[in-house]
Amino acid sequence: MKYIKGGKIVTEGNVLTNHILVFDDKINAILPENSVDLTDKEVIDAKGNYVCPGFISTHIHGCMNCDTEDGSVDGLNKIAEHLLSTGVTHWCPTLCTVDIPAFNKTLNAVRQAKKDGVGAQIIGLYLEGIFLSKEKKGAHKEEWLRLPDANLVIKNKDIISLVICAPELSGAQEFIKAVTEQGVNVAVGHSNATYEQTKQAIDAGATDTTHLFNACSPLSHRDTGLPGAVLSDDRVYTELICDNFHVSPVMYDLVYKLKGNKLILITDSIRPAGMPDGEYIQGGLHVTKKGAECRLDDGTIAGSMLDLNKGINNVINNSNIPLNEIINAVSLNPARMLKVDDKIGSLEVGKNADIVIADEDFNIINVFKNGK
Repeated sequence: MKYIKGGKIVTEGNVLTNHILVFDDKINAILPENSVDLTDKEVIDAKGNYVCPGFISTHIHGCMNCDTEDGSVDGLNKIAEHLLSTGVTHWCPTLCTVDIPAFNKTLNAVRQAKKDGVGAQIIGLYLEGIFLSKEKKGAHKEEWLRLPDANLVIKNKDIISLVICAPELSGAQEFIKAVTEQGVNVAVGHSNATYEQTKQAIDAGATDTTHLFNACSPLSHRDTGLPGAVLSDDRVYTELICDNFHVSPVMYDLVYKLKGNKLILITDSIRPAGMPDGEYIQGGLHVTKKGAECRLDDGTIAGSMLDLNKGINNVINNSNIPLNEIINAVSLNPARMLKVDDKIGSLEVGKNADIVIADEDFNIINVFKNGK
């Protein structure tokens, strides 16, 4: 048994001081500090720093010159090891649009990397690519886009946890109903959908929104498009890229006020993250990294260069969202969306002992995965 003392313990509803977190491979208790005799115990002194649940990164393509699209087990493990150092204990490797042979190769690699359990633990694949709008494809190769194909997803439901579908595509509603009935979550995004089309997708079973405001129909006072539908519907989770670049920091408070516990903070980081400025290939397309920005040759934003712990710090410094709610947005909320909150996502008794100790700026001091 291990005991963390002297920290600010971030629970779902509060930040506790003068308490001790007790764990082995699971969370055993959170107790008042004066109620526990620590003599001869294995004690970790958090020294006034934050004690949080492990972060969950639901939307990340890659970093450190590796990417999910490579279909490499070694590459996925390298990403997972880096993620663990940033406080991420679980993640969804995110696949951009690729051709079918690369799709099959990648799924097999993700299956193996999930079994390996190196670094941050894989929950399942996020299939961002393939079923996207050509008008809002962003940094996805148009020639590999296709109409929604439920069979392609269902036969791989063992490893696909989340798939995107642009609501305006032919057959979208039937696709969403078919795959959600098989336990695969569906997100709307990369879409030029109207409000009505998006609501139809939500009615069909879509429960998540891919990086709101990026690569989707605009929010207008007369035609609210996809953003208006997801922001006004309590059934839908909403991702925000929190790098202060993809979305104005002004939106952090606004979206939180509308979405509350359905807000999910993401990085959407890609291959050049953590690498020097320069030129890279992402999803078969040429991209250029310059500082915090990465763009296609035509200026289109290609993805972020962000680590999730730095994203947390961005939101803390640019919003009035309570700290526990910011942490929920990178832990409990994504766990609930992916239906794995019975095991991970918060410091609750009986859940996995995935624990992060971080300083005031969310630099990572220590990470425990399953108590180790």
